[in-house]
Amino acid sequence: MSDIVAINPETEKMMNHFEGQFKAITFDDMTFEDKPSNLHPNDATLTSHITKNISLKMGGIISAAMDTVTEAELALSLAKMGGMGILHRNLSPEEQTLMVKWVRTRIYHGGRIDNPKSFNENIKFSTMQRIISEKGYTFTSFPIVDDEGKLTGLITRDEMGFAEDKNPCLHELTRPMAELVIARDNPKDWDGGPMNSKKARDTMRYEKVKKLPVVDSDGYLTGMYVWNDLKDDERKRDMFSLDSDGHFLVGAAIGVGEEDMHRVKLLVEEGGCKVLVIDTSHGACQPVRDQICRIREVYGDKVDIIVGNVASYESAMYLLKGTHVPDAIKCGISSGSICTTREVTGHGMPQMTAIFEVYSAVKFYHESNPDKKWVPIIADGGIRSSGDILKCYAMGASGVMLGSVFAGTKESPGQLIQKNGKQYKKIRGMGSKSAMDERQGSRKRYFTGEDKEELTTSQKTKVVPEGIEGLVKVKGSVESVMTLLSGGIRAGLAHSGAENIEEFRKKARLWSQSPSGTLEGRPHNIFDIHE
Repeated sequence: MSDIVAINPETEKMMNHFEGQFKAITFDDMTFEDKPSNLHPNDATLTSHITKNISLKMGGIISAAMDTVTEAELALSLAKMGGMGILHRNLSPEEQTLMVKWVRTRIYHGGRIDNPKSFNENIKFSTMQRIISEKGYTFTSFPIVDDEGKLTGLITRDEMGFAEDKNPCLHELTRPMAELVIARDNPKDWDGGPMNSKKARDTMRYEKVKKLPVVDSDGYLTGMYVWNDLKDDERKRDMFSLDSDGHFLVGAAIGVGEEDMHRVKLLVEEGGCKVLVIDTSHGACQPVRDQICRIREVYGDKVDIIVGNVASYESAMYLLKGTHVPDAIKCGISSGSICTTREVTGHGMPQMTAIFEVYSAVKFYHESNPDKKWVPIIADGGIRSSGDILKCYAMGASGVMLGSVFAGTKESPGQLIQKNGKQYKKIRGMGSKSAMDERQGSRKRYFTGEDKEELTTSQKTKVVPEGIEGLVKVKGSVESVMTLLSGGIRAGLAHSGAENIEEFRKKARLWSQSPSGTLEGRPHNIFDIHE
């Protein structure tokens, strides 16, 4: 990415006017005007750079490095939908590295479920039904194992139908091993190496089976391939976010201490991680600059470095004038739904002004250094919808980082909670009291508290939180969320007559709107039938 990112001159004029009044604005303060257009939304392309060297196919959408948002499963689902997940750092370096490796190498195992939900052959059918209901499982095929975890059979919807009015043990219903097609992870049993998605697909097509349990050489259940999942991966393959090695793209959050270089070493050398995010609450500081230098001195351009967070012209220039310039800048302080930094410290900036301030700094830097690559801006915080994402683009952002938007998905690691007959997932800020009490990574992110893995009761009372925890509604899969977001972005581009995000930035015309205008733009004077 080398060319300067250009936004509509009228947008710059308006934002400079607000700046002259020391007036900061955010998403609901602005709206786009429509323009004549012959473009169908499906014809719009959403490719956008999130670093100097890496672009994503679905609008530069990244998931937040929060311990209730991004772990391996969500990162994988997002990579399959053209986005990228950033694994949080409230993990040991070894755990985080294993997650990176797992996500990257799933490219060879599409459609495979590791550690599938299974049941012991000796439990009653009623117990199985109760667990399925409590866990909210929507699938109806389950491997059956013995007390040691060895596969003994398979139960599907067909077998369940034969329980009738009885309550048998599962081994009485199970389709026995002799009737199953089984795959083995033992490389000796397969020509050309261990089981992978191609071999599974060929086997299932030949045997005409839709479920393919996988066992090791001793008969222990290790996974299961599902035909519909294999077909789904084939359908989405053109959208996959892949790194330079052809593996699924995934990033990892790190801290700023010298001790974090051990984490960096594992992530890059053992995990093959291509994107590191120096994750702090205040990115314009010497420890961040020092960490960039340490990584560059060891790994050069082998890994892309995203740095954040900042929310002002001066802070962005501080990073751009360092010995080594980051590959992207993450923008946003105290605009996230669970962040209280502005309340606690009095510092922060409404997000649209923050993005524009950082954009102005990056633009000035590149006008002064035309031989340098453009440093993309990632808007992080306060984004609730595809409309907000479009406003980020209009201000000069190339990517967006989403936390609460993904927190309610089935792939997020947040705790599932039932309340008033509805399902929610827990979300907490990395600066929340519970996160900083429990996790060293959170305390380091906010430069707060003891540098110890575990705190005493007395030490916990001295931690100053800058976030809260709460609940978000369960909202389905990452795929369903990404489909809604990308559809809204495409429609927004079409409304402004733009075929891509770059053209949209230049064409989109923003208006300041009154509070009444904001209310008018939302559903009003009705009751939501789903509430």
